[in-house]
Amino acid sequence: MAIERILVVPRSVLSDILPFRGFRPLGDSRLDSWLEASQFQPREEMESNPAFKQIIPYSVLRHGDHVFRYWRTKRAGESRLHHLYSIGIGGHINDRDMNLFTSPGEMLNEAAARELKEEVEVEALTCFQPVGIINDDESEVGRVHFGVVYEAWVESRNARIRESALARGEWKPVTGLRDDVEYETWSRFVIEEYLMK
Repeated sequence: MAIERILVVPRSVLSDILPFRGFRPLGDSRLDSWLEASQFQPREEMESNPAFKQIIPYSVLRHGDHVFRYWRTKRAGESRLHHLYSIGIGGHINDRDMNLFTSPGEMLNEAAARELKEEVEVEALTCFQPVGIINDDESEVGRVHFGVVYEAWVESRNARIRESALARGEWKPVTGLRDDVEYETWSRFVIEEYLMK
């Protein structure tokens, strides 16, 4: 079986911002320079190696004052996130497309868009752009992952989950996101430190 290789950056490259916990607006973050130091490494090794951060595009689907959320089933790849709600759609960036793009930033944008289309069927996007970064070194999952948050604005709230690992897809007004469901940590950061501000 082929070894899955995923996009990572050495933690040392992120030393100008780490450690921080939560969501930060992209602002003048040096995303391009961080990505210039990126490399592809075997996923199995990276899942337990905090010397590297796995870069994860994390797209939030929006329409008007509503946000799309879903629930992760046991079929989801990351067992530590099973049975938690999420507002972020995304995943690892593999080396299969590395030669198709002119820059790491372009590769990240295309991977984010592809992940979104693979997991959720939506009508035309009206805007798709990176807006922030997420980090959480206090959790086992977060210690080896680094999120780039995208906003994906759509023309309507017609959305259908394609991925069998996801369930209970629904649109919620931003003000209704903090109900009694349990979210994964990254979603809590985005809700509390970005959407609710």
